[in-house]
Amino acid sequence: MSKVLLMGSGEVGSHILEFLVRDAKCPELVVCDINEEVGMKKVHNALSGASIFRLYPKVTFKKLDLLDVETTASVIKKENPDVIINCAVLQTWHTIRKLPNEVYKKLSEASLGAWLPCQLALAYHLMLAVKASGLQPHVINTALSDLVNPVLAKVGLAPTIGIGNVELIEPAVKLVVSNELQVPTDIVKVYLVAHHQWWVYPRESGYQKAPYFIKIMVQDNDVTSQFDTDQVLWDAIKLYPSGTEFTTVSASSTIKNMYALLSPSGIFTHSPSPKGLPGGYPIVLSKSGAELALPKEISLDAAIHINETSAKLDGIDQVREDGTVVYSKYTHKILKEMLGFDHKSFKPEESLALAKELMSKYKDFSSKYKVS
Repeated sequence: MSKVLLMGSGEVGSHILEFLVRDAKCPELVVCDINEEVGMKKVHNALSGASIFRLYPKVTFKKLDLLDVETTASVIKKENPDVIINCAVLQTWHTIRKLPNEVYKKLSEASLGAWLPCQLALAYHLMLAVKASGLQPHVINTALSDLVNPVLAKVGLAPTIGIGNVELIEPAVKLVVSNELQVPTDIVKVYLVAHHQWWVYPRESGYQKAPYFIKIMVQDNDVTSQFDTDQVLWDAIKLYPSGTEFTTVSASSTIKNMYALLSPSGIFTHSPSPKGLPGGYPIVLSKSGAELALPKEISLDAAIHINETSAKLDGIDQVREDGTVVYSKYTHKILKEMLGFDHKSFKPEESLALAKELMSKYKDFSSKYKVS
């Protein structure tokens, strides 16, 4: 039986756990979290729900601090998983939504890349542990993979693939096209190159429209020219409810990627950061890993350019060859003026210290508005 380590039992991790245990194909799961009480209760909740369907998958829990690289490496070596799913972050992206609306809007303009240290730190330590284990499991990183994975790739620690983002948009585009043309959704095929920036642009305050590439097929016919593609993307993303309900789709994206990485036969899909590339792409995903599946109308260089340009609009001006992350000027300015966080760049190994500083300064800032 295949074995999967699930790191983190927060919102997305909990959805993954609940969905998987209700699937008769569920692999052996080892759920790891720093909070033993909460983690064990979530495992028990999932197993209780599965038992109602007469399903009894093998799921165990381990208390684990990802910042302890040596212990994490030992767990990975002992468990010898086929796939590791990372859902662990230090602070979620939607924390600032608790601020008063006008304050939230101003801080949101720094974009999600502003909080990259909080998303990167645990993934960085996990990948150090994977390397130290001497094993080569596939790793799915759910934490802001459009930006996190390319940074890790620069220092030789790239996860296999990300999840969501471009794949939150692609299925919704298929629904819009299906409804517009009155054809079955299953015969609509989309090729989409798009960064996380396009997902948040219609949903969050202060984001700018980013470039993208899209090709829409119905069976063997290219129907792209029949649509205002900006409007299609906007409408597709707006199909989702506001808030974090979409994380069930993120969990579905993760599970689909997990099963693909356990299978010798590849599937066509969309995901962020194959081979550590920035942003999202059409790919073929299998036990062999991720291979790009770009249509003939766009080159790899053009696709990368789209996503690097988009990253600048998502707070990250560039990721240097040594992994140094350089904030966009507007992001640095907003963080400095609003939070007193004055860093123009940082290295991956500095991400934990910067995350702690950023969270501390945000806590002080938000306390003025009585936000817990």
